[in-house]
This record gives sequence, C-alpha cells and structure tokens, in this order.
Amino acid sequence: MKKINLVLLFFILTTIGFSNQILLKNLRFNGNPPQMVIDVEGNIKPKYNISYDEQNRYLFVEFLNTKASSNLKNKIINGSYVKNIKIRKYNNSTGIFIFFKNNINYSACYWSNPTRFVLNFDKNKAKKEYTIIIDAGHGGKDPGATGFNRYHEKDIALKIAKYLKTNLRKDFNVIMTRTKDSFISLSGRPNIGNKAKGDFFVSIHLNASNSSQGSGADIFYFSRTESNYAKKVAIFENSVGSKFGENADDITLIMGQLFYKKNKEISAKVVSRSWIYYKHLRYK
Repeated sequence: MKKINLVLLFFILTTIGFSNQILLKNLRFNGNPPQMVIDVEGNIKPKYNISYDEQNRYLFVEFLNTKASSNLKNKIINGSYVKNIKIRKYNNSTGIFIFFKNNINYSACYWSNPTRFVLNFDKNKAKKEYTIIIDAGHGGKDPGATGFNRYHEKDIALKIAKYLKTNLRKDFNVIMTRTKDSFISLSGRPNIGNKAKGDFFVSIHLNASNSSQGSGADIFYFSRTESNYAKKVAIFENSVGSKFGENADDITLIMGQLFYKKNKEISAKVVSRSWIYYKHLRYK
C-alpha cells in the first residue's frame, strides 16, 4: 500500500511540475526594426540564459521551465541577419540556437500585454575589432614579374587583394594601399597602414621562376626580435631597386620599415602568394 502511495505521489508531483511549465507558442520576425519575437502564453515571463558565440556566429537562448509548442520548429531563414534557427527541447527547458550571417549586436527584453520575448538585432553597429591593411604589390610603372602571355605580377596581385578584401570586410575593417593600377612608393605603403592604425599588414606578391616544377606558397612574417631578419626575407622576390634606384626589394623594405621603431605601431604579416611564371615563353 505504501509503495502504491509513493508511486501516486511521484506521479502527482511530476504532473504538477509539467503543468507549471510555460508554453512558448510561436517564433516570428519583425522587419523594422529587425527583431525576433517569441510569443509566450500567459503573463509569466520565463527565466532565460543567453550567450553569444562570436567565432561561430550563433546566439543561444535557453528558456527555463518551459515547453515548446509544435509551432516552434527548426527553420531556414536566409534573411539579412539570420541564416537558420534550431530548436532543442530537453528536460524542463527549451533551447533556441540562432545562426547569423554576420556578427551582430543584440539586445534582449520582455514585452507585456501580450507577453513576448524580443531580440533586437543591429548589424550596422556590429563590432569590427581589427583593421587589416592589404597591400597589392607593385603597380603603375612597376609591373613586378612578367610571365607567359605577358601577365604582370601587379595586375594579379591587385585581383587577389580585391578578392581578399571582399571576403574580409564582413568581419574586419579593411584598408587597401592601392585599388587601381597606381604606383605607391615603398615608404608610402607602411605609412598607409600606420596612419590607419592597422592591426595586420598583408602584402601580396607572386613568385616567378624559369622552371615549371615550382609550386606552393611562401609566407613571411614580421619578427618582433630586433635583428636583421626583416631585411633578409624574400631575397628571391623581384626587386624594384634595379628599376628605380632602390637597393632592396619591396618586401624587404616594407618589413624593414615596419621593423624600425617609428613604424612599429602595427604588426606585419607579409604574404607571398605563389604563382609560377614561365619567363620569356609566349603562346604562338
């Protein structure tokens, strides 16, 4: 008899616990201002935990002591802000994952009459913590290396720089040392980065070789150790010096200037993108 009473008591307590769960009725979006709204049944506002994963661009909201209606389902949105929504129902809580296209600012609050949970999004004020300087090597009167079919290093470097900018500007402030076929002095390139208070300086160049066997990429990075390292990298890079009266090649000079104390405001990450040319060959 006691065993039956205990089972009955457990069933009653469990039923009461589930009956006190707050129902999340629906999830919808408002366009202006950009909002995600969750309609809540009744006047009680469920407690929630919220966290944002900036690296993976998702927001997680956990509503405690709630149950989700059948209207709350995984959704593919592909809107201006949100890519998709995933709902997880577990124990006495409901978890909602909101995946974003770009990093955003958000604010959360409850509104009353009727009760609803509101997320406000603002991508225009999304944080861009870092500024990246993209330097397309050579340019203008300095063509850089010349390959088969008279392709010039300066033109390909600029195309790569523009492609890189397109992919980075969603999350970073991006400054280019040149956006067209123009000549920028070697001293002027790091000065542009310092003036913009850049965090990273990426200089794009393309290797040249008489051999068809070469492949791969070379990456040279700025050393904080005060040594001659910055002046010795990229010794195989085509030199501007022989053409315009300067003794060192452009990568060496840029890194050397960044090495000096007057130009140590930004870190330099100099990238030499490998592109193998067959010099003096022409298609017939």
